[in-house]
Amino acid sequence: MDILFFFAAFVFLYTQLFQLPFTPYYFEGDHIIATSNAMRMLDGEVIYRDFFHLAPPGTELVYALFFSIFGVKVWVLNIAILLLGLALTALTWYFSRQIFTGLFVYLPASIFLAIGYRLLFIDGSFRLFSVVFVLAAAAVLLNKITPRNLMIAGGMCGLASFILQPRGVVGIAGIIIFLIWENYQRGFHLKSLVRNGLYLSLSFFLILFITHSYFLYHAGFENYYFSLVTFLQKHYPNDPLSNRSAYLSELPDFQQYLEIYSPLFALSRYFRIAFPVLFYYLLVPFVYFAFLFLRWRRKTYLLSKEIDIKLMFLCIVGLTLSAGVSALSVVRLSHIAIPGIVILVWLLKQIPYSKRIAMICLVLLAVLGFSYVIQRQTTAKNYLDMPAGRAAFFSEQVYERYKWIGEQTQPGEFFFEAHHPSFYFPFLLKNPTPLYVVRDSEYTPRFQVESVVKALENNPPKLIAWPRKWTKPPDSRAAGDNLEILWQFIAKNYELQLEFSKHVDYTEHSEGDIEIWRRKN
Repeated sequence: MDILFFFAAFVFLYTQLFQLPFTPYYFEGDHIIATSNAMRMLDGEVIYRDFFHLAPPGTELVYALFFSIFGVKVWVLNIAILLLGLALTALTWYFSRQIFTGLFVYLPASIFLAIGYRLLFIDGSFRLFSVVFVLAAAAVLLNKITPRNLMIAGGMCGLASFILQPRGVVGIAGIIIFLIWENYQRGFHLKSLVRNGLYLSLSFFLILFITHSYFLYHAGFENYYFSLVTFLQKHYPNDPLSNRSAYLSELPDFQQYLEIYSPLFALSRYFRIAFPVLFYYLLVPFVYFAFLFLRWRRKTYLLSKEIDIKLMFLCIVGLTLSAGVSALSVVRLSHIAIPGIVILVWLLKQIPYSKRIAMICLVLLAVLGFSYVIQRQTTAKNYLDMPAGRAAFFSEQVYERYKWIGEQTQPGEFFFEAHHPSFYFPFLLKNPTPLYVVRDSEYTPRFQVESVVKALENNPPKLIAWPRKWTKPPDSRAAGDNLEILWQFIAKNYELQLEFSKHVDYTEHSEGDIEIWRRKN
């Protein structure tokens, strides 16, 4: 049964990422930041010194390694995303195997795959890489806490913090909180607790030192500290989707669907997007509180001490991961939701006729997953040969945008994108500036904007991609918007070539249309 399940999971994941037999789909997203940064590192640039990045370089190193072996190709990115999906599926299955029997073992992983995977988890960025390492640390300790397992778990969390700095820290925090709770249950032995904490923390800090020291030395302490500490404290919260007010902001607006589609099709399309978004918003962190309440009310811990300890471990790790997200966006919440999905299924198991309900849920999820496979493979697509390889595009609008860029550029040329680095990776273009994104807020401080302008003056690209909503007079700019000097440089030296109608998701923070500016002769 396990082999059959993993075969089905592989088929589902592969068909969401590749048009059979081997053509990769092209997905825009934050993983394009990591791939373009990896390209710069392979060209000899030093991260944090020559270009800015807000996270440790772990993800960039993974892609740099893959690209050095296989070349800078779209299919390499999709294989990385496939491996992440398989890793999360395997970890979910492993947690379930330690707690459930029968069909319940496969229900959490089926929920992960069928509800929201293709909307929220097709992501090869630092977020998912770091989550995999923290969950792997939890998996190592779930069955038995030994010095060896604690050292492995600490090392895993160290690697997580080499990918996303707070992730490993909250992972360590969750494990330590659990160790304190578990030690208390056994009568509180301080010596044992301190010893276990040392095994865990020493391996964590050792991995941190080993992984960070090379880049700290070459980038310089000032650059390193600003990128990984000061920026996150002072500037990062100014991004609308990078703070706590982002909760529920990604629920789409149904009225805008009605303006474009027929009522029935609008409802269907809205449900496919809104349901997984709402599911994860409600799941994290509320499922953990529901579990703790039920555990206290029904004294479920008396039924099986071994299962209760494992559930408490997942609950504590899940809560600390939830507390550690930088913003309450659905993407960030869903990525740390695996422990919550397992606990949700345990809660389901407590109600009458749970076996029958589990069977029905598995059948429905299997049908839904199969329908996604058929829909993905049979939907009309556009194919484009790019320097990074052939890829399939779902949207004709997106395809036309990439096709035009491909016709206007050559690999190795300078090109600048202000809002998001979409084109560097597929067309092997070079960003002449130290920033891969700018924002119209204090997210991008004035000195960084000035560094972008200086770089564009030294190596002016032929084309610049610029969001139309940032084209405005100085008196229309909000407080903290430092982009006026960059806009003045573009307006003086470039002329508007055309506008791309950017595909939007009908949420408050949709990007909007993109202007392409061409350098004046």
